[in-house]
Amino acid sequence: MMQNENPTLIEEDEISLLDLLQVIVENLKLLILGPLAAGLVALGISFVITPTFTAKTTVIPPSQSQGGGAAALLGQLGGLAGIAGGAAGIKTPTDQYIAYLESNTLRDELIEKFKLRERYKQKYQDTTRKVLKENVKITADKKSGLIAIEVSDKDPEFAANLANAYVAALSHMIGEMTLKEARSKRELLEKQITEATQKSYQSPIIREAIIQSLIREYETARLDEKKENPFLAQVDVAEIPELKAKPKKALIAVVTTLAVGFLLLLFVFIRSAWRNAQQDPESSEKLLSIQRVLRQQLPFKSKS
Repeated sequence: MMQNENPTLIEEDEISLLDLLQVIVENLKLLILGPLAAGLVALGISFVITPTFTAKTTVIPPSQSQGGGAAALLGQLGGLAGIAGGAAGIKTPTDQYIAYLESNTLRDELIEKFKLRERYKQKYQDTTRKVLKENVKITADKKSGLIAIEVSDKDPEFAANLANAYVAALSHMIGEMTLKEARSKRELLEKQITEATQKSYQSPIIREAIIQSLIREYETARLDEKKENPFLAQVDVAEIPELKAKPKKALIAVVTTLAVGFLLLLFVFIRSAWRNAQQDPESSEKLLSIQRVLRQQLPFKSKS
């Protein structure tokens, strides 16, 4: 059989809850009007904040066979040296293309093209890169391989132009490196064919087979060199956004109201506890002791 709970504890709990309720009721006007006023002020401030627009484009990068120069580009781009060195995060062609998009090489090209140092009012190239990085979001869908590029700016037309410029610059970069790789492969095969024709073999049949195999590879490389540069299929071209992305006025007002309400509630509880402690002799003595210790510990002391 369960023992009855201590009536004294139940009574103390009830008194404690009633005390808290009393504190809330006594400060009800402050707890209601304070958060509402803060929310209205935050809402008003949000109207004067410069709106930001976000333009988005999605692309399908070329396949591994189309863009064979991707791995070579990753190793050669100076801005990607750190990423290439820690290749644990780069496992797929999509990861490689995202690395291109986040490289300093590509950022510097766009900074120069769009005069971003002047636009972002930055004195140094490094700080301009950081601002550009904050304004651009690049994500990838691992299943579909789609890469999404989102650019935010106060000018909606500029945001769309910069997003599309990312695609154009990346396509050009991949094409240039793929062409370079195909040319290098052809030149290497030319050298191998020359060496094979001058080398002596035990069997003429083996010699002919090796030479013919190299010639076939050479013809394939020559055709690859003449192919059009691989390009990024732009699924959605970035259009000028009509609706602003931020500030979100309603969200700002609600969050501010709730935050101020919580802080005011905490304030009235602490103030009530402080007053009660001052009225209790034992608690008052403890408060005075704490004040004396603080005065002794603080680096600045009032001169007598």
